Amino acid sequence: MSRVWSFIRRDARNVCRNVISLVVCVGMVVIPSFYAWFNIAGSWDPYGNTRNLKVALACSDAGYSGRLVPVRVNIGESVVSKLRASDKIGYTVTSEDDAVEGVRSGEYYAAIVIPKDFSADMMTVLSSDPHRPQVLFYGNEKENAIASIVTSKASSSVRQTIDETFADAVFEVGASTLSDLDDYLDDDQLASVARQLDSAVADSAGALRSTGAAMRGYATLVSSTRTLLGDSSRLIDTSLSSALDANLALGDAASGVRGLGGTLDGATASVNDAIRTGEGGIDSVSDAIDKAFEVADGQSDKLVDSLADVKTISDERAQGLRDAAQQTRATHDALVAALDAVADQGSPLYLALKRAEQATGDLASSLESATQRADELSSGISGVMDQISQDKADATQARQELGALVGKARTDLAQVQTDYEATLKGRLSNLADSIDGAARDVSDVGGDLRQTLGSLDAAAGSADSSLAGIEDTLGDAADRLDVSAGRLDDLRARVSQALASDDVGQVRAILSADAGDLASFISSPVNVSRNAVFPVANNGSAMAPFYSTLAIWIGGVVLCALVRIAPSGEALRETGARPRHAYFGRLAFFLVIGLMQSSLVLLGDLFFLRIQCVHPWLFLLAGWFASIVFVNIVYALTASFGDVGKAIAVVLMVIQVAGSGGTFPLQMLPPFFQVLYPFLPFVHAESALRAAIAGLWGADFWLSMGALALFLVPSLLLGLVLRKPVVRMNEWVERNLERTSFM
Repeated sequence: MSRVWSFIRRDARNVCRNVISLVVCVGMVVIPSFYAWFNIAGSWDPYGNTRNLKVALACSDAGYSGRLVPVRVNIGESVVSKLRASDKIGYTVTSEDDAVEGVRSGEYYAAIVIPKDFSADMMTVLSSDPHRPQVLFYGNEKENAIASIVTSKASSSVRQTIDETFADAVFEVGASTLSDLDDYLDDDQLASVARQLDSAVADSAGALRSTGAAMRGYATLVSSTRTLLGDSSRLIDTSLSSALDANLALGDAASGVRGLGGTLDGATASVNDAIRTGEGGIDSVSDAIDKAFEVADGQSDKLVDSLADVKTISDERAQGLRDAAQQTRATHDALVAALDAVADQGSPLYLALKRAEQATGDLASSLESATQRADELSSGISGVMDQISQDKADATQARQELGALVGKARTDLAQVQTDYEATLKGRLSNLADSIDGAARDVSDVGGDLRQTLGSLDAAAGSADSSLAGIEDTLGDAADRLDVSAGRLDDLRARVSQALASDDVGQVRAILSADAGDLASFISSPVNVSRNAVFPVANNGSAMAPFYSTLAIWIGGVVLCALVRIAPSGEALRETGARPRHAYFGRLAFFLVIGLMQSSLVLLGDLFFLRIQCVHPWLFLLAGWFASIVFVNIVYALTASFGDVGKAIAVVLMVIQVAGSGGTFPLQMLPPFFQVLYPFLPFVHAESALRAAIAGLWGADFWLSMGALALFLVPSLLLGLVLRKPVVRMNEWVERNLERTSFM
């Protein structure tokens, strides 16, 4: 670390001792800010000067002459007069040829040409075959980069103004023309028109009421449909609930027998062990009896002791069979209880349980019989021992009796083994799988029923909600039609009253309308309430993140272009620094200049241009951190690849200008840039600056800062580790460039 500080101090001394180097450093700090400030100021409010846009107005309208009524109107000329009064667009009245030629030459941004049949088409609105009047619009898209947007944007800023003014002029003139027509009519003609109007109004009011009644009928039909849907939904719920209750009962039974498969497996294993142990025990008892009589050699005491050992072996084998019989009988009883819990005697679960119950019952009976024979053998041994102790039994006869008992026990146990191996063993194993499978099927059916019930409830609720909306809409429409019919009835009543009193002046007053009010409403019948989320005061503030980020990157490129990155041999000897120490030492100088550059850019944005900024300190923090990241990237590229690295930094800047979404949204960019978008440092720096300017949402600012910090990892990896293998290649490139004598 001390060598790094030595290198930093050496660079600081060299800069401070040389006036030229100080001037160059000041220039490097100032230049990026000029780039940002001029661009932000130039885009501050581009749409506030649309009145300087020259738009040609040419009217070729031939006017309209009435056939039945000798009246002549020229709506096109009235439209031109209205448009010329606008202070939002610089309208210039000229001829059609001059207007079109002026657009081609660039004298006008656009031209509006009113054709000769405009008034005639306009007046067809009163006929049974109306024609939509047309206005020709010419725009010069070659004028500049956004000329096509500015001219054809007569649908946003420019065109919106033209459309509103044009519609207002057209309909005010049209309404005024109708008013003039009314003034032309004499009293008798006006009275005749009023009587015809009375009849037409009556018919219209009746039609409106009929339509309203029809809509109410449809609303009633929709209401009935909702009721029917609700009843059907409740019926389905009841049916499915009953099925679900039945399934729950079956599920309870299934859960009760779910473990019986394992119980059967356990019982089968126990029986198998008990039978094998019993067979071995019978053989052991038989051998022990023979050995006892042979060893005793007529000595009763010795024979009794030996038979006592034999009885112990026999008791153990009998107890093993007894345990197996009890376990099998318990399994049988559990299966009987499970059968009682299953109501449907035709279900696969019931049939599987029934087969298992029969098989375990037969097996339990066989084991109990074998246990009884084993107990008889133990009792026989005890009897022989008592007789021998009392000298009442003959040894040979006693031996024969015990042999007979051993034979019976062996026969019964062999029969149990035969039955078990031949039939019961396979059946029990299959039944265990059948019981578990049937129990799982019951659970699956219950889950399907619940899912079906939930889906039907959701569908019924959605349909009811949609029908309720339709019913409300129909009801509201019927109410509005009734209100309109009432207004027509009121108009008819006033006209009828005026006609009855022969007051023609009152008829004129009723039929008259304020042309200006009518035109104002028709030109803009709907008001849009705009609610800005994270509002930005002006276009300059909106563009500040992009131009400030670009200026900070340009500052890093200027630094690497003017300041040598590779340390001289003298610097290394003087400071004793190794290449990695020199890397960090020179990087510190770059970071200091970069922070100065970003500070001047950001403070100028805030206090010189006075951009909008909700969180100034976060704005500064984002700019400073962006400078640290950008300088690291450009520094690592230049240190690793030399002049080629500088070119790479410029290429990266060009790509980021086009693909970072600073001027157009991501969705409007070509697919190639949409793929690159998350991997561009500009994107995350601009996002952090934009959050500080307009306002924070959640952790969006800190997420952008974290994403920006990730770019430090590859830059440090390139500068400290990957740079070494490419040093020789850089030296070769530099030698070849120097041989050209001009590069």
